[in-house]
Amino acid sequence: MRRVLVFQLARFGDLIQTKRLLLSVLAEDGRELHLCLDESLAALARLLYPRAILHTLPAHRGARSPEAVMAAARRTFAALRALVFEDVYFLNFSPLSFACASLFDADQCRGYARVNGQDMSGRWPSISFNLMADRRFSPLNLADLWALLHPSPVAPETVNPIPRASGRQRIGVVMAGRESRRSLPPPVLANCVQAIFQARGGPEIVCIGSKSEGALARRLRRELPAQTVEKTADLTGKTALTDLPELLQSLDLLVTPDTGAMHLAAHLGTPVQAFFLSSAWCWETGPYGFGHTVWQALPPCSPCLESAPCPNKTVCLSPFAEAGFLAHLAGRRGESWPEGLIGCVSMLDDMGVTYKNVDGGDPYQDARRELRSGLSAHFGADGSVTPFMRQDLAEYLYTEKNWMLPPNWTKG
Repeated sequence: MRRVLVFQLARFGDLIQTKRLLLSVLAEDGRELHLCLDESLAALARLLYPRAILHTLPAHRGARSPEAVMAAARRTFAALRALVFEDVYFLNFSPLSFACASLFDADQCRGYARVNGQDMSGRWPSISFNLMADRRFSPLNLADLWALLHPSPVAPETVNPIPRASGRQRIGVVMAGRESRRSLPPPVLANCVQAIFQARGGPEIVCIGSKSEGALARRLRRELPAQTVEKTADLTGKTALTDLPELLQSLDLLVTPDTGAMHLAAHLGTPVQAFFLSSAWCWETGPYGFGHTVWQALPPCSPCLESAPCPNKTVCLSPFAEAGFLAHLAGRRGESWPEGLIGCVSMLDDMGVTYKNVDGGDPYQDARRELRSGLSAHFGADGSVTPFMRQDLAEYLYTEKNWMLPPNWTKG
């Protein structure tokens, strides 16, 4: 039995976006999949990936002391060193990821490695950073970028089921994501939820979130009309992470910002309507699969950096409050469409998931499509590389560092 180890040390949504890569490993004959992840996600990972052997690290320390963190890490490192792995995938550009890479020979590593004490990035990670030099043209979803580290990634259509409503006349509303600026505030969200409520004939509404988001749910209920509040249940703080799959499968639709719950819904085949604004960019982290809906804010300053203060008074939020958009959500398509917003439907091609513009105008669509086509022709969906490409594409994808100082390890 040949063992393969994947390090995914980021958070909830990233764990689910690793699915195509993990399925690609499992599709190989005679491979035993090992997954190293943050300890807080182990119970969920057992539900999502029952064929994976899990190893946990305190990647997000929480309230634990440094001594306890080090003791737990040493136990995991000792267990990993006792095993022999054919390939080790590192997906996160972080000090912890590179520290873990030092446990292995560079020729075992894909993605990132430590070579003679130096932190090294492989081909796909290097290209991803080059692509993000101008995120407006980002042509690859993160799930596909990770999957393409594998020499033979599984077909995109095998990753997630086609979304289907449960038939229970129930919609879920995720209160907020981890970054507040990427979420709709309760007054704006309430108007959007009410429009969807009207369009769907008054279904049950379920508020979803952690205990800390209970205040948002209470404010949302205050903003909704009385007849809608009567059909709204607040489950914030009442659903464990391991209970979330069952809840999401009971829904006809999940209304959400860019969150882990959104990725979990797509994983389960629950239809998604997602609001993307601020630094959230659907072409990078949108719901995976065929037929999900994304409303993407597209002001000239987007996408921004969440870590930097907004100099434009969060102008990307404005279109979600406009009457034309709310009428559209309610099923009345005749009114004017707001500027700075587009509607997209998720699609699949040979590279993975992409998003087709169906409402509003995307000024970057043609350039993004051309870049994606060039990537597909150059690398191929099977990881093969065609040595020749157009000069402008080559200059966009490769910097001097990439071609003058190639890494002395080749699997990345």
